[in-house]
Amino acid sequence: MYNTERLEITHAIYDDVMTWTEERAERVEMMVDIYDRVDPVSHHDLPSHTEKHHTLQHTGSVSVENRKHPAPVVCLCLLCFLLLTAVMVLCVCFTTERKQLLTHISNLTEEREQIKNKFDKLQHGLYEQDQRADNFQWIYYNFSFYYISSDWKSWSDSRLYCHQKRADLVIINSREEQEVLQKVVGSYKFWIGLKKSGKWEWTDGVTLTNGYWSYGYPRSYGDCAQMSSTGWEDGSCTYTKKFICKRTICTYSKINLSCF
Repeated sequence: MYNTERLEITHAIYDDVMTWTEERAERVEMMVDIYDRVDPVSHHDLPSHTEKHHTLQHTGSVSVENRKHPAPVVCLCLLCFLLLTAVMVLCVCFTTERKQLLTHISNLTEEREQIKNKFDKLQHGLYEQDQRADNFQWIYYNFSFYYISSDWKSWSDSRLYCHQKRADLVIINSREEQEVLQKVVGSYKFWIGLKKSGKWEWTDGVTLTNGYWSYGYPRSYGDCAQMSSTGWEDGSCTYTKKFICKRTICTYSKINLSCF
């Protein structure tokens, strides 16, 4: 009987424990259910919110970094573009100028050849014509023809003769021209287009500035100038001398070259 009572007590305790456990489990389930109903969003989206926060922070940092770099990159690209444009413009200008220069050089060369041929023909024609008519000689130098006379005349008559040949007594404009004519005159003396009327002037009215007088001249021996192999000398205009006429075919200016 004693054992039977102990068994009954044990079953009673077991039943009480099981009942308490089941009630406890039911209360836990009810609390979980209530929790889920009260804050389902916070409960389920908490990790997402955290991840979103980190994502926004990351995105913000990237945006900041991206905002730091575009300005220098744009400036560099713009500079490269401008540099490339300048190089292309310079190349085009250089090519155009080169073509124009080559064309200009070609035109000048052609014009020079034409003028040279014209002068050669003119010189040859004048020389043959004058040789048949008066037996005298023309020489050519630097766009001008010079008549070296074989006759002897006074200064005034020499100039008149030159006028008849569409020329005038020679006017010397440079040392080179003086040296060329000095080689021609030899041991003779030739009248040139220089005369003194208070001051030494050329036949075109220009006052003498650079003279090529022989040593010790002028000596006031006369009012007309004559050329010798050593330079100029003054002498009486009435003396008879050989003479040099000059006919200028072309004249230069800053604008063009005039030939007649």
